[in-house]
Amino acid sequence: MNTEKKVLITGASGFLGRNLLEKLKDDGRYRVVALSSRPEQLRESIADGNIECRGKDAVFGEEARGFLRGVYVINCAFPRNSSGSAMADGLRYIQRLFEASVENGAAAIVNISSQSVYSQQRTEPASEKTPPCPETPYAVGKYATELMLESVCRKSATAFTNIRMASLIGPGFDQRIVNRFVESALREGVIRVNRSERRFGFLDVEDAAAGILSLLSAERSGWAEVYNLGSGKSYSLCEMAECVRDVLTAEGERALQMLVTQTEETGSTALDVSLLAEMTGFCAQLSLADSVERIYKAARVLL
Repeated sequence: MNTEKKVLITGASGFLGRNLLEKLKDDGRYRVVALSSRPEQLRESIADGNIECRGKDAVFGEEARGFLRGVYVINCAFPRNSSGSAMADGLRYIQRLFEASVENGAAAIVNISSQSVYSQQRTEPASEKTPPCPETPYAVGKYATELMLESVCRKSATAFTNIRMASLIGPGFDQRIVNRFVESALREGVIRVNRSERRFGFLDVEDAAAGILSLLSAERSGWAEVYNLGSGKSYSLCEMAECVRDVLTAEGERALQMLVTQTEETGSTALDVSLLAEMTGFCAQLSLADSVERIYKAARVLL
């Protein structure tokens, strides 16, 4: 009896999507369709086997009927850092994706949302019961996808959940402050940091992919509508900078100077992640130091 799960990943060329494919590649429990706006480029980087690469619009029309039935859709697609018109087009795509998935009998939809739907001025870790308070266009867009999913799936047989993700870190995601600390340390021997009371919750992208996939092994009928996914820890900017300094020093890099500026920032992006742990047993495995070491080794190759 064939017991493999069919999985469809949108936004498969993105930071999270690529790491999900790495987790699923050559895993005989899954048959994967990866959707991307750059399918040929993705196909070149992903070996054949259990992963099939298609264009992002393959989920619409007659060809979708065959591979959507019974599939687990993981939606990583989102118009990050886009103009207003690109944001509107991206949200429309996501709505059409949800509608097509339900109409064609998808087993479940996992929508990747963000911790940013909570207030960024919070002082305690947000739980799933914390009221949403999106404060940026990005956060409003993420919350809009959650509302779309609920509206489309509410009266259907398709199970659904939203994963409010902590800020991801890892090699290649250079917009993150941790990556910038590493780059500055390597290029200049200096880490410039603002000292404040503000705390940040981060999650290594490898743990993020493992956390998402832990849901696929759980009974989907028992899914909650929202799960937080993070490391369960938070850090100040100074703690992050000190971790970068310690890891690079241990790797034999030159003595690093920290230039500290005092600011009055407060708030936290930390998450209470106990609900997902209770459902699936998932717990993040990589420490901040582990992530910094991975980022450092990837950056060192490029210098």
